[in-house]
Amino acid sequence: MRNRILPLICIFFLGGLLFCNPAKGINPDGLQSRGGLPAFFAKIREKQEVTVVFLGGSITNHRGYRVQITEWMERNYPEIKIHAVNAGIGGTGSDLGVFRTDEDVLLHDPDLVFVEFAVNDSKTDSLLICNSMEGIVRKIKQQDPATDICFLYTLNIGMLDDLKAGKTYRSVRFMENVAGHYGIPSVNFAYDVMDLLNKDQLVFKGEKDKSYPGKVVFTNDGTHPTFDGGHVIYTRTLAAALTELGKQQAGSAAFRMPAPLYPTHYEQAKMYSVDEFVRTGGWQPVTKDDKVYQYFQGDSGKLPVLLSSADPEDSIVVRFKGIRAGLFDVIGPSSGGISVQTDGEGSQYIRRFDVYCGNTNRTSYHLFDTLDNGMHTVIIKPDSRWFDKKEIYSSRPSSVKELSYFDEFNTYIGKILVVGEVVR
Repeated sequence: MRNRILPLICIFFLGGLLFCNPAKGINPDGLQSRGGLPAFFAKIREKQEVTVVFLGGSITNHRGYRVQITEWMERNYPEIKIHAVNAGIGGTGSDLGVFRTDEDVLLHDPDLVFVEFAVNDSKTDSLLICNSMEGIVRKIKQQDPATDICFLYTLNIGMLDDLKAGKTYRSVRFMENVAGHYGIPSVNFAYDVMDLLNKDQLVFKGEKDKSYPGKVVFTNDGTHPTFDGGHVIYTRTLAAALTELGKQQAGSAAFRMPAPLYPTHYEQAKMYSVDEFVRTGGWQPVTKDDKVYQYFQGDSGKLPVLLSSADPEDSIVVRFKGIRAGLFDVIGPSSGGISVQTDGEGSQYIRRFDVYCGNTNRTSYHLFDTLDNGMHTVIIKPDSRWFDKKEIYSSRPSSVKELSYFDEFNTYIGKILVVGEVVR
């Protein structure tokens, strides 16, 4: 039996909690209600249609808790039309999420936004987490103060030592600062997961082709929940939290935006198509029949315009007033690096290739150094300097599909990221 197929008793135990009243299974420490979700549940009670956006990383992008909790809402609110929007992108944290919020969240005019970045932010700089999460909140609330937000805290194997010691993991602590300041409810999945683990009813990371009778296999890789095990636990916890939040009576006071918690927050984070900037003539558009899209992981539609060059004489010039710039690009077997010059200072080399580039192309991103608030000019150039891609994959050659692609060192840029305003 494959380890991701639960024994029947576990399916009954977990699945039953989704179809029945889930409130009995809620761990009180796993839900911080704060201001609740008053506008969302007011629409539910009035039987109005609602839009729910799920903003996060691969755990959200997968057809797991996101799909399961949508189905749970459809069963529990059968008279209501629920529009669910997938705004998850694998391998990305809140530091890209804040730039994506305008396009991937606000364009849908949501009633409720779930924000899930605890795992992908697990090693991110603390201030960057706080700036990004506060920026996401302020963007949403500036568009419509009645849009409700709920933070979701997922977990991976790297967090276990802290969780076993009774500690709250670092990324969650920083996010809770923002949640508390703005009265945003949060759901921490770790409490229910750890409860099952401590009762010896859960295997956090299952081994391939090994069965675990009577136990739930939470993940197969230490991070991504199994669809019929880990994601079901997440869904059960979230369903229980929503049940509790739905019992709260809406307050009479409308949301009022407080002063920023962090003065360097990223509310002004924006994404711009790369073709909006001054550039040299060597940059060529990447067409959909290009080899970049042959082994593409994720949604290539996130970058409707993608420019490519391997010529170090080519450049893109970004002039802006603000504190930070960056890029949203594609990396893979044929990607190389870039050279970045800021305000006439020396150039910085940034490699745009990693240990996951052996067999797929995927969207990625990089933020350049934080600057003083003011006028800045950033010049981005391809940097095709050679490095040994084959050596990176010498220990797992089976992950490489087209070895010849390693001979290329191209730069692929789709969007420019700016915290501030672009100057034309």
